[in-house]
Amino acid sequence: MKTSAALGFFDGVHLGHRRVIETAVQLAGDCLDPAVFTFTMRAKRPAGKKDAGLLTAPEEKIRLLRQMGIERVYCPDFSQFHDFSGEEFVQKILIEALDAAVVVCGEDFRFGKGAACGKDDLQRLCEEKGIRCVVLKEVTDHGQKISSTRVRQALLAGDMEEAAHLLGRHYTVSYPVQKGKQLGRKMHFPTINQPFHDDVLVPRYGVYAAVAQIGETSYPAVCNIGLRPTVEEDETPRAETYIMDFSGDLYGQNVPVRLLSFLREEQIFSSVEVLQEQIGKDAEKARKIAKKALQPGCAVV
Repeated sequence: MKTSAALGFFDGVHLGHRRVIETAVQLAGDCLDPAVFTFTMRAKRPAGKKDAGLLTAPEEKIRLLRQMGIERVYCPDFSQFHDFSGEEFVQKILIEALDAAVVVCGEDFRFGKGAACGKDDLQRLCEEKGIRCVVLKEVTDHGQKISSTRVRQALLAGDMEEAAHLLGRHYTVSYPVQKGKQLGRKMHFPTINQPFHDDVLVPRYGVYAAVAQIGETSYPAVCNIGLRPTVEEDETPRAETYIMDFSGDLYGQNVPVRLLSFLREEQIFSSVEVLQEQIGKDAEKARKIAKKALQPGCAVV
């Protein structure tokens, strides 16, 4: 079946991206498959994205796209098409890979070798091939464009409320749970450990009120992001989360932890006992924030 395809990198799948994706889904109707062209950057990066940490790992991005109704995702690595001319991009990706009848993109969409082509080129080339091309105006908030850059700035500042506003959902840490040294369990605050991927942006180090999703149930949680300086100086940034009111083995599972609000900076404590006391205080604050977020009408997406 032919497709209605959204085109873009869609890092973070923020509100601006969602407008493009939702439009592609709407235009698909019953006659086309809703699809997305996106890409990874494992072997090569575009010049404009060389220093930008990813907001979403590829697996998380695809999960979000599926959640929005996308049925087909074409996700090659950038190295596989970065040398394509504009004509080759349309022929090999839009026609041969996606079989697109309709394509949707934002005003700033670029393609072709060296990002030489823009929306006007796409409309012209699509018209030549009988493909409908829909270009959407940028989505703004208080006169500012909603962008991945703004989301990154919010995360690096620990402003989870602003990040959620731009994303249309709470920022989520979603990685497989790895076995740690079980020091939290010895302090009566058992935690799950989720190391960040190397190429993913790490939010501001510190402690956050959070909600952990296990199956169909949401649990209040407190999450530390950083290097655990009191108990172990670790070179790999990780999310270490104490999930309240839950006991069980989660090793190997991908547990989404949604960050609600920044509580305090990561710090070094004089002893494990002092750390244990502080975790108790953090958990009390986090429970109140999570309880409010989980009330009807304040659904955590």
